[in-house]
Amino acid sequence: MKKFFVYIVCLFVGLVAFSQVKDKATKNAQDSKLDYELAKQYLGQEQYQEAISILEGLLNKSFSDAYYRSLCQAYEAMGEDSKKEKLIKKAIKQNPKQSNYTLDLGVFYLNQSDSNKADKQFLKVINNLPSNNSDIVRVANYFNNQRLYDYSVKTFQKGRELLHNSTLYTYELSYIYLQQGRTQDIVEEYIILLEKEPKLLNQVQVNVNNLLERDKNEELFNFLQSTLLEKVRQDPKNEQLSRMYLWTLEKQGAYSMAFNQAKAIDKRFENNSSTLFSFANNAMNNQAYNYALQAFDYIVNKKDKDILYYEKSVVLRMQCRYLLYKSKQTHSKKESQTLQEQYNEVFLLLGKNATTAKLMQDYAKILAYDFNQAQEGVDLLDSVINMQALSSKQRALAKIDRADIYLAQGDIWEASLTYSQVSKELKHENEGSLAKYKNALLSFYTGEFEWALSQFETLSASTSKLIANDAMQYQLLLTENLDEDSSYNALSYYAKADFFLFQDKLDSAMHYLNIIETAYLYHPIFDEVLLKKAEIAIRQENYTLADSLYKQVLLKYPDDICADDACFALAQLYEEVFNDKATAEEYYKKIILDYPSSLYVSQARNKINN
Repeated sequence: MKKFFVYIVCLFVGLVAFSQVKDKATKNAQDSKLDYELAKQYLGQEQYQEAISILEGLLNKSFSDAYYRSLCQAYEAMGEDSKKEKLIKKAIKQNPKQSNYTLDLGVFYLNQSDSNKADKQFLKVINNLPSNNSDIVRVANYFNNQRLYDYSVKTFQKGRELLHNSTLYTYELSYIYLQQGRTQDIVEEYIILLEKEPKLLNQVQVNVNNLLERDKNEELFNFLQSTLLEKVRQDPKNEQLSRMYLWTLEKQGAYSMAFNQAKAIDKRFENNSSTLFSFANNAMNNQAYNYALQAFDYIVNKKDKDILYYEKSVVLRMQCRYLLYKSKQTHSKKESQTLQEQYNEVFLLLGKNATTAKLMQDYAKILAYDFNQAQEGVDLLDSVINMQALSSKQRALAKIDRADIYLAQGDIWEASLTYSQVSKELKHENEGSLAKYKNALLSFYTGEFEWALSQFETLSASTSKLIANDAMQYQLLLTENLDEDSSYNALSYYAKADFFLFQDKLDSAMHYLNIIETAYLYHPIFDEVLLKKAEIAIRQENYTLADSLYKQVLLKYPDDICADDACFALAQLYEEVFNDKATAEEYYKKIILDYPSSLYVSQARNKINN
């Protein structure tokens, strides 16, 4: 019993003593925290001596990286170089496995203009790196943060040796080389990576593309392309380098050379037409329609029909023909007839079904607007709408096309009803936004300007860039031209002219545009009037007048929203009608230089490069 009592007493005394020690440790920790907060306040107030006094005391009790870095800062501010050096060496001694302090000493020597001593410290860390990825990356990042890129490169190269992998850290090294302007080293890195890891082609393209976005002078792109060309000539059997070279050509917009390269890849490496098909789609999406057509023709005309891509190419080739036709300002009667014949050939080959539904929609518009066969166009669209296999989105687009024909024929009520129906059915989809935009445009045509403006303002935030941009054009038009007295006379005349132009009633459209110019000495809508007049002149094949009107827009309103439209129209006019390629190129360049935010910039680049 005595022993038990003694045991209980000892246990109690021990617990009390432990509790007192714990309470004292907690209090010391709290005191240290308060002291450190006070030291940081002194640092912020540039009272460095007071901060030094506290921090030295804290570090004498226990080492902390936070105390250490704050004291280094204070010593540096006071010019206490010897004390700072002593502190860093003390940190190295107390934490021999923490390489950051050795690196700090190297940076200290570097700031003292002693590059030899600095180099010695840096190389000590690099040469003693562990075979551990996280430590390698940490040390390299330290050098990057200090902008000591050469040492960062040495760190990653040492890491490759330690981990026995010569393609490690390619992405990290390439960004460092970009900072240093070492384009040749970047290209060599990625070519080696592709040669050893061909499956990484897509990832390489993504990373190179990110680098190219930072390469303002295009030095990296030019060197990459020329190096790849040389490599492909030396080793034409290297598939990934051939594909990488094709990628650079497409990125450059050099579609003529890209088409030849795609054909070479198709012959050497493929049993199908996937590369050519991808090239054709890319060219079509970038308005390089002639090259897209050449690629689709190549696939369709192969002796051994590619089951996977043949039918798709027939359909997309016809879509491409339609887009090329619509991209031109003028069409001869023969061009229209040829297009009609081509549509009928495709329908004879593939039939009228879900596969060719998009072609049927486009052909319906050709019938209605180019051949004045509105009812035939509506009937064709009705057959598309009634297809069971059609998606709700494609059916909605067919309904919108049908409503457009109704509107062109003057059936305002039926057109508005259809637009409203689609916008309600697919209100959260782009097709619903398109229908809403068309209905707003109808309201503009009929003079309901306040309502139209509210709709255009909403649509300007549409997820579809094309709809948003078109809506913004009309929003700006209305905002700039709504008269303060709410008479809307000039705007009403312009809206009527715009509607008559949509209906292809050119004389009526010109009549109302002339009224605006004779009724006002000046009006902010004058630039839009000139642009519409030029559009009418093009349709009437009065190209000299169109040329004069477009130039007036550029001369009188170079900073207005219509300027880039006029510039692009002039480029097309000189290229397609006047056959003056040099002048056309001047206008394409003007778009790129003077209107860099224009939607036409991409097309202008393609025209210049091809």
